[in-house]
Amino acid sequence: ATSAIFVPRFLSLGLATTTGFLGQRYDLLVRTLVSSVFLLFYALGLCPMVLYTGSLALRNIFDAKDVPLWIVALIVGVIGACYALFGGLKAVAVSDCLNGVGLIIVGLWVPIAALIKVGGLPALFEKPEYLMPLVGDGNIMTKTGVREKGEVSLPWHTYITGLTLINVYYWSTNQLIVQRVLGAKSMAHAQKGVLFAAIMKVVGFAFLCLPGIIGMIFVDKGEIDGKPFNLTKADEVYPELVKFVMPTWSLGFFAAVLLGSVLSTFNSALNSASTLFGLELYKIYTFQRRELPVQIPSDEEIVRVSGIFGASLTVLSILIAPQLESVESIFDLIQKVKTLCSLPIITIFMIGILFKLPDAFAAKAALLIGSIIYGTWHFALKEPHFLHQYFGSFVLACGVVFAATYLRPLRRACGQTDLPEPYEEEKGLSMVDTTQWHVLYPMIAMITALVFLLTVSLQIGSMTLFIIFIVCWCVGLLVLVCAPVRDNDNAVETEDESE
Repeated sequence: ATSAIFVPRFLSLGLATTTGFLGQRYDLLVRTLVSSVFLLFYALGLCPMVLYTGSLALRNIFDAKDVPLWIVALIVGVIGACYALFGGLKAVAVSDCLNGVGLIIVGLWVPIAALIKVGGLPALFEKPEYLMPLVGDGNIMTKTGVREKGEVSLPWHTYITGLTLINVYYWSTNQLIVQRVLGAKSMAHAQKGVLFAAIMKVVGFAFLCLPGIIGMIFVDKGEIDGKPFNLTKADEVYPELVKFVMPTWSLGFFAAVLLGSVLSTFNSALNSASTLFGLELYKIYTFQRRELPVQIPSDEEIVRVSGIFGASLTVLSILIAPQLESVESIFDLIQKVKTLCSLPIITIFMIGILFKLPDAFAAKAALLIGSIIYGTWHFALKEPHFLHQYFGSFVLACGVVFAATYLRPLRRACGQTDLPEPYEEEKGLSMVDTTQWHVLYPMIAMITALVFLLTVSLQIGSMTLFIIFIVCWCVGLLVLVCAPVRDNDNAVETEDESE
């Protein structure tokens, strides 16, 4: 969806932020409201959670549990803020590339070293029930550290409702993710970059899920190489596994890579929040009111004000992060905060992309009523699963959009015209060549096939199919990286000069 639908729309409008699309499609108020929701999510959700998880992992790896978490969070937060606020998006992008290499090395090193401890890949497939991605129930770790049967965090039936929808929100509309795409030199480069991220995400389970599965195997065995392996909290699986399987001399390297990955995410969130505040709020509302004859600020002033906002956000994150120690599962908390913030956003983005008639009035109705619907459903009723609530609320919010678009008595009562004017996208706003990557759809088909093959191999517990998947993924990665981009930038520049 990102490479084939959203990227072409964003780049054709020459946007610097994803919320800029909403300003073009609806009006300035819708753009501002959504930017404010993003900022709230970064300030109260993402940034503190990244600081908490990173600080917890670093503290546990070095057996420094006596050190207060707020001290570790303070150090990590200050380092990240300095890098993001003084280096800007380019520094964040460069650091992401470097950290990505280190993260791949360490991310594979940990599960491989752990698998060697228990007998290699065959030992992993001795517990096929741990590998199955499409399940409803499983072994859940409670607050007391006891594992018992219960519903997993993401049962299989949520994949076809809210989980798919929230992933479209995260990968296609979230400024934190899409800001790099908006800085691409052409649409073909942007689409290739998105698909490279997608094919890397296919093997993300090796970094994110396998350590947890291997940790469960360790707990079942009780002792590995004569040493006991115990857990008291699910969030501690990864750092405890690292301490258990990694040689002592490697912990410094691992900590550096882990710190780099934490800083990478924290830096990106800070940079996104600062960009949104500077371009979407400060610049527009302070200097671009038509009735005020004031000079539009320079880029330097916007950068300075955005930096001050980013510093304030860092302080707030450092204060909130230690409070998250009392949360039972940080993963569940992230998902629930994300769903609450994202529901009205994905609704108006999807409607704005797919339909031309709904206007700003309909979008504002969806923002307000959609949030009320999901908030009431989630906190008052609490059933069914929150991702089903999310999908149901999305459907109802879309119904609100169409009611506010087509119900003429409602529109008249709210002072609107009987029917809105169809939206016509402005032409000639793109800053780059918007020629589509010539192998876009074959690459999408290849990545989809890889996801299917991986899912089947894990669901049926077939080590043979899993090895076939690994080989196919390596070939697919090579094909994607080597696929050429037919860049027409020079032709575009020549046309501009002639005009």
